[in-house]
Amino acid sequence: MTPAVSTAIQRLLGEVQQLQEELEGLRERVKSAEALADADPLVPLRNRRSFVRELERMIAYAERQGHGIALLMLDVDDLKPINDRGGHAAGDVAIQQVAASLIDCTRASDLLGRLGGDEFGVVLMDTDLYGAEEIRARIEFEVSQKTVDLPEGPLALSVSCGVCAFEPGLSLEDAMRQADESMYRSKRARRLS
Repeated sequence: MTPAVSTAIQRLLGEVQQLQEELEGLRERVKSAEALADADPLVPLRNRRSFVRELERMIAYAERQGHGIALLMLDVDDLKPINDRGGHAAGDVAIQQVAASLIDCTRASDLLGRLGGDEFGVVLMDTDLYGAEEIRARIEFEVSQKTVDLPEGPLALSVSCGVCAFEPGLSLEDAMRQADESMYRSKRARRLS
């Protein structure tokens, strides 16, 4: 090999190394951007788009494997009055408190998401209606132990929660609608009591 060929090969190897490093940096940035695109900006949960995408995947898996799966839909009670009396910072604290309760009351294998505003979703794998009702009660209790500071003093938080256990053939839209209807029945019952 002539010195000129050896120099050219060394230069090319250096360029290949530089391109590999740039490619790895780009992969890391794409990975970071994907994570940001799936995350809620206020709480450490998935956003609606990511939640629905993963829920579809989990439903398909559960149907293939014959596993139980349940969906919980939650709504923070009286968030508008909290915002009105304590400002949006108080509302943000209420949402963060509910998110922390969801994390504390579920397993790492469960799917958690903030669906928008004061609504949250939880998908419980390998869980039937009875097990989902137990988790629902645990979440409602845990949230009731949290408070948000308002000018007139601390206010205990509460959530209304609906449950839907998936049955074969139940569509994602129907399951979300059933859980949502169950949540609103819970909210109405809470207001009457």
